[in-house]
Amino acid sequence: MKNNIKIYDLDRGMTDFEPKAIALGNFDGIHIGHQKLIKKDLEIARQLNLVPSVLLFKENSKKTLHDEKDYLTSLDDKIEILANMGMDTFCILDFNEEFRSLSPKEFISQILYRKLNTKYIVIGEDYHFGKNAEGDIKTLARFEDEFDYETLIIDFELVNGEKISSGNIKELIKSGNIKKANKYLARPYKIIGHVVDGHKRGRTLNFPTANLKMKFSYTIPKDGVYLTRINVKGKNHFALSNVGSNPTFENDYRKIETYILDFNQDIYGENITIEFLEFFRDDLKFDSVDELINQMEMDKKRAIETINNKYL
Repeated sequence: MKNNIKIYDLDRGMTDFEPKAIALGNFDGIHIGHQKLIKKDLEIARQLNLVPSVLLFKENSKKTLHDEKDYLTSLDDKIEILANMGMDTFCILDFNEEFRSLSPKEFISQILYRKLNTKYIVIGEDYHFGKNAEGDIKTLARFEDEFDYETLIIDFELVNGEKISSGNIKELIKSGNIKKANKYLARPYKIIGHVVDGHKRGRTLNFPTANLKMKFSYTIPKDGVYLTRINVKGKNHFALSNVGSNPTFENDYRKIETYILDFNQDIYGENITIEFLEFFRDDLKFDSVDELINQMEMDKKRAIETINNKYL
């Protein structure tokens, strides 16, 4: 990620009066539709000598509005992805009651105009804002002259007639269709957390695993075994990750545990990133520990073959 980014917390009274081209939206996942919008914002900023920027909520608005429980990206994830795309300036704020009470015109005048000196707005065609989501693309067009900005509407591309959305990608992940989800994200789906103590059964099976405690309410993939790539201590390693409740041992809760190939370091307490590359198989219940070990050996063999054929 670039080191020269600027983050302005509007809730702390921070403002930035550099003239901006600003992208608006929830941007959960930063999928290829979002990327199209962001690239256009960057292009306009270069052409008009504006600061490329994005307005982000500290917590996804859908958590408040629709009581959603899981998401594709945290605020930190979004900033990292967007900064790597070339975004310079991030303006963040709470989606709190005070903000939700702003009328569409008040949002434009108080936030976009007075606090951010917005000269160009880039949005998706279904963007809504202001109290009760009453504002839309027509509202933005109506106030352009009064508040001295222009608006550009981006049509999200269809893939095989299907509109790409964060909700659609979440459903793909929950169904185990990681390949298609990654295609729509244009990168492997990843989650971040830290390694915690588990039952340590993997050691007795000669497959020691790292148990992940997530740092955010990420969308958890379907139960099963996945080929993954782990980043720990700044280095990438291929791995096999199991999502599920270990039915052979009759656990009663879901967890994510990872066997890192050719790795024997102590990483308890370390922060790690898991990228999901491919779905291998369902989480199965075996009649014996020996059957489980045999299956794990087959999973490992398949992982090595897949890595050699596709990822090296």
